[in-house]
Amino acid sequence: IDPVITCPADIAVNNAAGQCSAVVSYTAPVGTDNCTGATTVQTTGLASGAAFPVGTTTNTFRVTAANGATASCAFTVTVIDNIAPSVTCPADVAVNNDAGQCSAVVNYATPVGTDNCSGATTAQTTGLASGAAFPVGTTTNTFTVTAANGATASCAFTVTVTDAESPAIPCPNNVAVNNDAGQCNAVVNYATPVGTDNCSGATTAQTAGLASGAAFPVGTTTNTFTVTAANGATASCAFTVTVTDAESPAIPCPNNVAVN
Repeated sequence: IDPVITCPADIAVNNAAGQCSAVVSYTAPVGTDNCTGATTVQTTGLASGAAFPVGTTTNTFRVTAANGATASCAFTVTVIDNIAPSVTCPADVAVNNDAGQCSAVVNYATPVGTDNCSGATTAQTTGLASGAAFPVGTTTNTFTVTAANGATASCAFTVTVTDAESPAIPCPNNVAVNNDAGQCNAVVNYATPVGTDNCSGATTAQTAGLASGAAFPVGTTTNTFTVTAANGATASCAFTVTVTDAESPAIPCPNNVAVN
């Protein structure tokens, strides 16, 4: 007659708070035999009261009768990791652009996620890495931690770069000319100003005066140019074109007259 041993039912529990395991107690099976002298040993798994790791542990017990006959039974202890990983992002960042640039180099503490079980990995899913040149505007940086069991958690923060640099526009020097012969004006050519900005998209417009190559009337004409940056900031410059009437007037008289 073979010995007999009966194991408890399979066990399923959640992990302990903050741990990658759970302490599980069970009634250890003890085998029996029709003859005295049977012994029972655990051949796989963990003893009752041990900290069972997340996952499934198979516990096997074997009874050996005095005559050497054996019998075995097994049951599982499954520990479920029900604690989500966590990741904390730094506070939002707001800076001005670097001089002459449409961006700013920004450094921040890169978030690293944690989990109660080892093997969690953290990846940046949107935005730019610390030390990158962040463009003018708002960039959202998102980090996601993935636990060994596949559970995820994310956090996000923004880096806002403000374009605090005004556009610039240089005008040519004032122009002074005499009138064109026989005209009450003078055709004047000049280098049309073009504004610049640290960010692309700036436009330049003439807001007063006459274009290069126009006939400027005698007197002083003020020419004003305004550059408008992409962010709406403006800058202006002006110069004058003075046309002097250097031509004398003329008057023709009739021929001399002789009469009796």
